[in-house]
Parts: sequence; C-alpha cells; structure tokens
Amino acid sequence: MKKTKEKNQMKKIVKISKIIFVFAFLFNFQSLFATNTWFSKNKTYSGQVKFKGISYKLPEGDWEVANKYDWHIMGIQGDGVTLVLVENNTIKSLMEFNSVTTSGKRQGLVSEYLNRIYFNAPTDGCYEKSEYYLVKVWKKGMAVNCLRIRHIDLKKEMYDPDYTYEEGFAEPYYMAGFKYFIKKRKLKIPKILISSQHAFMSPSHGGRTQLVYLDRNPEFFNGGKTLIGDENNSEYHQSNLTKHPKKKKLIDEIIHQSFVYHRNFEDKLKVKDYQRLDLGFVENKKKENKNKSIVSELEKLNDLFKSGVITKQEFEVAKKKLLK
Repeated sequence: MKKTKEKNQMKKIVKISKIIFVFAFLFNFQSLFATNTWFSKNKTYSGQVKFKGISYKLPEGDWEVANKYDWHIMGIQGDGVTLVLVENNTIKSLMEFNSVTTSGKRQGLVSEYLNRIYFNAPTDGCYEKSEYYLVKVWKKGMAVNCLRIRHIDLKKEMYDPDYTYEEGFAEPYYMAGFKYFIKKRKLKIPKILISSQHAFMSPSHGGRTQLVYLDRNPEFFNGGKTLIGDENNSEYHQSNLTKHPKKKKLIDEIIHQSFVYHRNFEDKLKVKDYQRLDLGFVENKKKENKNKSIVSELEKLNDLFKSGVITKQEFEVAKKKLLK
C-alpha cells in the first residue's frame, strides 16, 4: 500500500516536472524569436515592428499582412513580408520588407546577381530614368546603397509586368499570394502608387541584403483624384508633373520624407559613413532647424537678462553653451 502511494506521488512529480519543462521550453522558444515580429495573416500591426532583427516604425494605421514568404537554396536564405493599409476598401499604402542572407563563397554570387538586377536590367533598376523622380546611389565593388522614388501602376505590375522572370524580378509564388489577398478582400486597386524603394547590401555587413518599399496611394495624401492610371501617360509621370502643381507639391513632400526615411534606414543598418548616400537636403534642413532653435533660445536668454531675471555672467555662460 505504501509502495503504491509512493509510486503515485512519483508519477505526480514527473507529470508536474514535464509541465514545468514544457512551459520553460515555450518561454525560451518565444524569447528566441522575440527579436522579430511574428507576422500573422489574422492580425493587424501598428507602431513598431521588427524584421530580421531591425526595428521599423509603421506609418499610422492598422496594417494587414497581405503576404509573407521565405525560401532557402544552397545556403541562401530569403525572407519577405508585404503589409497593406486599407481605407474605404481601397489600398491606401503598401509596405514591403525583403531580406536575402548568405555567407561564404555564395555571398559573391548573390551580390553579383543582385548587382545585375540593380544596374543591368532593361526595365527598372537603380539608375537614372526619365520617369523616375529621383535616384541616389552609392556603389563600390559588390556593395550597394540605393534610394529610388518613382510612380508605379500596381495593376500592371501584378498582371502585365514589363520585366521577365529571367531578369530575376518576379517570383510567381509571392505575387500569387499578394493577388489572392487582394481578390479575397475585394480591394480596389489604386490607379497609381508613389513608391520609395530603399536598398542596402554589403559583404562587410554579414552578407545581408535589406530592402524596404513604401508605396502610397496619392489620393489619400492630398494628391486629388488620379486621372490617368497608365504609367507612361499618367499625370504623375515626371514629364507631366509641371502641369499639375498640386501633384508636384505632393511629390516634393514625398521626396523629402523619403530622404529622412533613408537616413534612418542607414542608421538602423549601421551603414558606414563612406557608404552613405549624399542626402544634403536632409542635413541642410537639420542644420537650418538647429540654427533657428539657437536663435530662438538666444532671444529668450536676452529677454531674461534685460528683465533682470539672470545676471550678465549667467547670460554669458548660457550663451556660450548654446553656441558650442
């Protein structure tokens, strides 16, 4: 009887130990992946998300997962997720994160392949084109830092792209997933999207290529109604913008926002100084704002001195600190 009781107690102890082990395992498992957002198609996301260990702030709103994918071929790992912001059953914005990671001998092969796509593709790439609003690029060897701002016809990209699969642009499986989401949600596709595309790759950064795309439907950003959806004839084509001041103003604003975003993108990826893009516009704006702030603070100090709140010595000390 005593032995039976001891056996039952042992069984309970073993059972409790197993439960504790499972909980501990799950806790550690979740902690292991806590650095990345576990994107689910049944959830919406806002604020900060993490992709491949890098934290990104989403523009305001509740973003849905339209598609996510990953692949692994001979030591090369690819990951991607496409987020959609919907308003009035229409695509307001798209945001896409992509990453390709490799190492060793294949790192050079991947870099060479991506360089071919960026600079030698006959349709779109990281080089000047008359229809692009802006292209900024730094390149040395296999390392590339690129910012490209352009307009795109999303429907054409989905169903009748200019590029071919041989060019390395289109992966049918991820485009199919995105199209399925649009069809399932019965979403209206914008005539034109304004796209900023941010890319960085360097063998010295662990063999990772990181890309972020942010596409905006101009009708939701004070661009007014889009008249022509055809990419080549749209009022958003670079050659037509001067005829549409309101739309030109929006593009100028997006260019400025994209400059700021790209500088933050470089900061997050810890891009070295010599690899960074020349974004003088952003730096000059920062300097201008700083100078305005200093002038404002000096005026306040002067008022305090004149009113006798602070002594001349205190005024001089505070002034010296501001002008450092």
